[in-house]
Amino acid sequence: MTQISGVLVLAECFGGVISPHSHEMFSAGQALSEGLGEQFILALLGTYQEDALEQIGKLDPSIAVVSALVDEENVTLPYQAWEDVAAGVVEQHQPRVVITPGTAFGSDYGARLAARLGLPMTSYVTSVAVENGGVIVTRDVLGGRAETAIRCDPSTTLVMALEPGMIDPSAIGDIAAISLQDVFAELAPESTVATPVSTRRPLKGAERVVSGGRGMRDATGVALVEELAEALDAAVGASGAAVVMGLSPHDLQVGSSGEVVTPKLYLAAGLSGTPQHLYGMRESQFVVAINSDPNAPIFQIADFGIVGDLFEVVPALIAALKAPVAS
Repeated sequence: MTQISGVLVLAECFGGVISPHSHEMFSAGQALSEGLGEQFILALLGTYQEDALEQIGKLDPSIAVVSALVDEENVTLPYQAWEDVAAGVVEQHQPRVVITPGTAFGSDYGARLAARLGLPMTSYVTSVAVENGGVIVTRDVLGGRAETAIRCDPSTTLVMALEPGMIDPSAIGDIAAISLQDVFAELAPESTVATPVSTRRPLKGAERVVSGGRGMRDATGVALVEELAEALDAAVGASGAAVVMGLSPHDLQVGSSGEVVTPKLYLAAGLSGTPQHLYGMRESQFVVAINSDPNAPIFQIADFGIVGDLFEVVPALIAALKAPVAS
């Protein structure tokens, strides 16, 4: 019988950016590793791994960091690619506990992973603990109206999907160590003395949404996306990468870790289109994409695509929308 040992966290990296939820999983993994006295293995699964590894700060030397590139182009469904890579990591390390993302995307491939390897899985996990050498997980039941605690069999690898927003995150890398409040405080003009009342249109139920990605780069790009949204009378959205970079607040995030929207028009500016993001807007009636990379995944689902720099394309669109209509 194979000896199982260690706590494995399958962190999400979309477009080279470590997802916010991965930092919560990191906290849970650290707690279990310390409580069990077993090795902690942090696996970075996703795309553009070199960029993701650059975000890793100074970690405890006892933490093993594994980087696994997910090739989404050679499979019919992205979930299959993630499942294949995750299965390889689990089989290689034979951990006692596997922590997967509790996002809609993570829960999908996590359940497939557990079934594939013949392992028990518990979802909707809200907290983890170690008692008398055993792992205790608390999970939501009855649609969140009640909780139940489960003690895990120490001789069998357990796969668990951790619910987002349940555990205080620990910084995996340098970017996450800076709070979004700090970032926006630095971007705010010095003359600002009071927080203005937000007139932002809500994402939920919006008929038109303009979302910006990491291509916005800075406050100037954010302002362009917001101006375009105003010209279209649209709500403003953002990718997970834009949120992690501090360009947009989390409540604007569209995707499996944020809002799921179904507008008539979805305009994506400087947004590559990771599987996590596509999950949140794939039911849009019409999708317009602006990206400087002609191979960006967002173009695969776009009804209309513009290959170009958003700093050139968006101002032209705004000017056209604001131009007087010829009689």
